[in-house]
Amino acid sequence: MNVSFEKKDDLNAIISVIVTNDDYQENLNKQFKDYRKKAKIPGFRPGTVPMGMIKQMIGKSALFEEVNRLTSEALYKHLQENTIDILGQPMTSTEKKGETDFDNYGDFTFHFDLGLAPIFDLNIGSKDKLTRYEVELDQKEVATEVKNLRRQNGKLETKDKSETENDSVVILVTEVDKKGEHKDGGIFEHEVTVLPEVVKHSKTKKQLVGVSTGDELSLNIFDLFNDNEMVIKQSLGIEQEAIATLNKTFKAVVKEIRQVVPAELNQEFFDLVMGPGAVKDEKEFEAKIEENLGSYYQAEAEKQLDAEVNKILEKNHSFVLPDAFLKRWLQETKPETYSPETIDEQYAKESVVLHKQLIREKIAEQENVEVTDEDVNQTSFAYTAQMLRQYGLNNPDPSMVQNFEAKNREDKNYIMRIRDVVVEKKVLDKVKDLITIKSKKLAVDKFYDEVKKFNEKG
Repeated sequence: MNVSFEKKDDLNAIISVIVTNDDYQENLNKQFKDYRKKAKIPGFRPGTVPMGMIKQMIGKSALFEEVNRLTSEALYKHLQENTIDILGQPMTSTEKKGETDFDNYGDFTFHFDLGLAPIFDLNIGSKDKLTRYEVELDQKEVATEVKNLRRQNGKLETKDKSETENDSVVILVTEVDKKGEHKDGGIFEHEVTVLPEVVKHSKTKKQLVGVSTGDELSLNIFDLFNDNEMVIKQSLGIEQEAIATLNKTFKAVVKEIRQVVPAELNQEFFDLVMGPGAVKDEKEFEAKIEENLGSYYQAEAEKQLDAEVNKILEKNHSFVLPDAFLKRWLQETKPETYSPETIDEQYAKESVVLHKQLIREKIAEQENVEVTDEDVNQTSFAYTAQMLRQYGLNNPDPSMVQNFEAKNREDKNYIMRIRDVVVEKKVLDKVKDLITIKSKKLAVDKFYDEVKKFNEKG
């Protein structure tokens, strides 16, 4: 068996594998003999079927499987032994035609196109400077969080008239034309619940405060939903494409007004939010809120630092990929996902992810980043606990977290995703050790101003 490697350029190559009769004949004959012993053919005793008939029956399929097995083993052995780093998987060459006559027991030649991983040096160090923000809380933040928790755990009551912007208003909205009549084919009496407090447009917010059930309003639907197309789509139950054809003016009839009566600051409320017996009075409750908010903003600041580290890694490592090869590979392996009409747009996103992955792997290899089972278990537990918090369980019991985590692990791809999260965190932590980081204290609003500036730069 012969394997040869031909490099076309820095990112593309052809690997050729020649399989001769001597390479496969011995094992193929063994397969024929084994099949002959077990074959049940009318007119023949077991083990007496003529070998020519056996070959006629299974020869071509057995030859195909054996040659392909040998080819695959030889190909990947050559790549491994010669440390050839590829992207995607080898594909039958479009440039060289192989020799694959499975009707005869001769020699076979296969040619495969390869997409080579780019070679680049790691460029990160103390010259790269970033800021780690230390978010400082004030009592206003604590008071706001207490207020929000009381409302979230309060009781909902209906009333005839809204009095404040904190009262939810349930309206039936109808899309109207210039005459104020229902637009032909437009939205008709669709129920929407609005909290005036979150409406940014002052005129629209004012329209919703002080209304009574049965009142009729004329609203700008885009102002009502703060020009957020995702919210408009979900609230009106329409497709994204339909947003562009919406009339701005909608008629709204007030169906119902709901008021949240905040939960009282008592032991029942403390136990509900923090867990049974976690705090004993309002002072302890506010102290715990302050602690939780501190942890939250610390995590937010670290998340922002991670984003800025990733930005530096992207900026400092510019390299090209075997784009044509990878586009072809994606289309051939997943034709239901990647089509000739969409591949350019889809690949643009895929290549960004691949670019980040290659940099991460380079750092992990060069800095000897290792992932242990304990790392995976701790991250999986923390991920599951955070997932439960998002569903309103602020302090989930450890046994509950373990039960949900066990269910997550039933997904065969779950642990792989968790391992990727661990690797990414360890790589980013390693980079933080390599670069220069200074600390800066900021108030909450100033911190988010910095986040906004960073996001606007793109």
